Amino acid sequence: MEKSNNSIKTFFFIILYFSLLIGFYLGENSSGGAYPDFLTRVDLIEKFNKDFQYTFFNYDNFSDRHSPILIMILSSFNLLGLDLDLIRFIHLNLLPLLILATYKCLAFKFPTINKNILFLICCVFFLSPNLRSIAIWPDSRISGLVLFFFSVYFFLKFQKDLKFKNCLFNNFFLIFSSYLSPNFSIFFIYFFYYYFKHFGFSLKLIIIILTNFILSLPMIYYLIILKVNFFKITAVPDVDIYSRLNLSNKILIISTLIFFYMIPFILNNFFIKKFVKNLRINHFYIASIIFLSLIFYFNYSINYTGGGFFFKLSYFLFNNPILFFITSFISILFIFNIFKINFNNFLLFLILILSTPQLTIYHKYFDVLLIMLFFLFCEFKFDIKKIFNTKFIINIYCFYLFFLGLNFGRYLI
Repeated sequence: MEKSNNSIKTFFFIILYFSLLIGFYLGENSSGGAYPDFLTRVDLIEKFNKDFQYTFFNYDNFSDRHSPILIMILSSFNLLGLDLDLIRFIHLNLLPLLILATYKCLAFKFPTINKNILFLICCVFFLSPNLRSIAIWPDSRISGLVLFFFSVYFFLKFQKDLKFKNCLFNNFFLIFSSYLSPNFSIFFIYFFYYYFKHFGFSLKLIIIILTNFILSLPMIYYLIILKVNFFKITAVPDVDIYSRLNLSNKILIISTLIFFYMIPFILNNFFIKKFVKNLRINHFYIASIIFLSLIFYFNYSINYTGGGFFFKLSYFLFNNPILFFITSFISILFIFNIFKINFNNFLLFLILILSTPQLTIYHKYFDVLLIMLFFLFCEFKFDIKKIFNTKFIINIYCFYLFFLGLNFGRYLI
């Protein structure tokens, strides 16, 4: 029976991987922005090939606000004689590696849950339009995600066995993921909080701090001493600093993204019953106060691009943000009703906000990440283990198929 189950899992994995290969062959760009972003990186690869030193020390004068690490790696492959299509194919295989990394995390976190269910949940990421696109058209986010979930795996191991070596592995992989995708660096706060709770002021805590500082020195030197601050590059020019850092924009948009990626959970009967059971009148009062306080300062424009599914849908249907505002209120109410109101969840939400300091907010920053945070770190007002069933598998596959089809549909409009 076990051999049969493994064969089914392998077959399912191969079918979905084959769909990714078809996307690669056809030049799929279902997310919309991956291909034009890659064209920018092709130009930078050529610049690194021609004059590495000049490009490296003047990277902030070019148009890419992402870390130069991935581009330097792609350039090295190119100089070794690999053409861009072969490099893209090699990079494509980071997506199945990401799926295996997320599966390892889920299997370790939930050892009593059917492994077939956990594996199928992770395989659904093959259908994510964001992940498919940035796998086919190389983007540092996906390589950063792979290393980040390796980091998470060792943190989960530490939570179970409390071995110090797992703290170090957690930090190593977190730093390396941050070199590729700097947004992940802020998760050090979350991990450090738990390390501080366990170790207190101790030699081991000092070692953790020093390890992170030493491993971060090359980037600190690059950004601060050499002043190659590529973070200053903006996707939208001529926008004041207030708008770029506007917390109202970030809180409302991220709240709707949380609601969006919780849809497969919401469609589960068990989940709906818990929502109704937990609903309290004070949740409406709290959600109303927060929403009205935030909406007054909200100024995210459709011209910025991004903004999440409900923001775009609102402008597509009504050419105004009214639907987005309605969804924002529902999202805040939903968060208060389903998630435990405690320090752990507050810290996670704060980290999500701090990890997106830039003006524009895209799905690619939250796809996979949010769903895995729900499973691995978020605390709910119910037992999350009850979600792992056939109904949820159907829901999450329908969700991602709809999401992928919707993104393909943009080319038909």
